[in-house]
Formats: sequence, structure tokens, C-alpha cells
Amino acid sequence: MSIDPAPHAPYIAAVAAAAGIDTPHTPSTPRHFVAYPEAHGLLTASLHYRQEGGGSEALPDGVTLWWDQRAGWRYVPGGRPNAQETALPIPILATPDAIVGLLPDLLAGRTGGLARSADQWPLTQTRRRLLGRLDVIEQLEADGWEHRGEPDEPVVLACGSVVWRLTDDHEDFWYGGDWRDSRLSGLLWHTPYAVSVPGDVIVAAARAAVVAARQPVSA
Repeated sequence: MSIDPAPHAPYIAAVAAAAGIDTPHTPSTPRHFVAYPEAHGLLTASLHYRQEGGGSEALPDGVTLWWDQRAGWRYVPGGRPNAQETALPIPILATPDAIVGLLPDLLAGRTGGLARSADQWPLTQTRRRLLGRLDVIEQLEADGWEHRGEPDEPVVLACGSVVWRLTDDHEDFWYGGDWRDSRLSGLLWHTPYAVSVPGDVIVAAARAAVVAARQPVSA
């Protein structure tokens, strides 16, 4: 698995291009867009759009779209750094057209009842990396591991007493690693895995740990 610090940059650039970044006179062209990793490996991006002459209901300072690999797409009124973020009704890796299709309503101030879309980029192996360790998650799910924790927290999967989780959590003593680092744990033991460790290695260790945990304890 690559440790490219900004694997989402092509995705964000494609979203910007879909809104006409190559045609500067398009009214909804982003004034700027940024793709960068925040602390601890969380991939993030922002795109700011502004439309001139959008009418009395238009957001006067445009709209800023925020993206990260956990929460997906949100919008905030442009020029309001402390404004509340509102989730957009689209997948985390929505297609550029699905995102751009919301801009006319957002820029016109029609922010209620935005059209939902399930359209997303095909999850090629490269794009799958943008969502975390899907190489591990999908194999453990197929083995019957169950999800624990909240949807907006790092992934936690469990099989009996054996737990695998992505590690970046400010309340966790592993805090400080890449979000895609993970750890496998059981009763009185844990094993950390860096993002560079292949998924098959982690899955094999997880399966072995489950087998070991099911063995009867010697008297």
C-alpha cells in the first residue's frame, strides 16, 4: 500500500475541473481549491466557489465545500470561518458531476432539500485508499467481524474478544500516528500495524488471533 501523503489530490482536482476551473469566466469556477493532509494523516480538501450576480437570495460570499475521508462532503457559507458545516447528501467519493450539480442551488441560497445522489467514483484500487484500509475491512467483514463504535469514529471491527481498529483517536493512547495505521488487540495484548503493512498480513494475523482466542485455556 502506498503512503502517498496526498492520494486524494487527483480527485479534488477533478471536482474543481468539473466546475470549469479550466474556463476562468465560468461564474461558478472555484476561486481556489486546496487538497492537503491534516495532522495524523487525515486527508482533507476545500474548494471555494463564488458567483457574481446570483440574485437576492444568493450567498454573498459564495460557498465553501469541505471534504475529508471520514465525513465526506460538507458546505459552509463562504467567508464565515466559524459557520456550521452542513453535510451534502452524496457519497464520500461522489462523482465530480454529482458535486457540481449541487452548486447552482448552493450558490443561489437554496440550501434546503438538496437533491440526493448515490453516484460515486468507481472504487478502483487507487481510489479505495482514500477511504482507509478497505483491503482489511472488507476481508474481515467477509469473515463475519462486526462493526463497533460510532459511524463518525475510526473503524472498529470485532470477532469475539479480538478487535481490529484504525488508531487515530484523540482519546486514544496511540494518538499521533497516521489515521491508516491500525492495531489488533485481544485480552492483555495488542499488536500495532503501520499503514505500510500489507492488508493480507493483518488479516492473516487477525484470523490466527481469533483461532487462538477460541482455544480452551489449559488448567
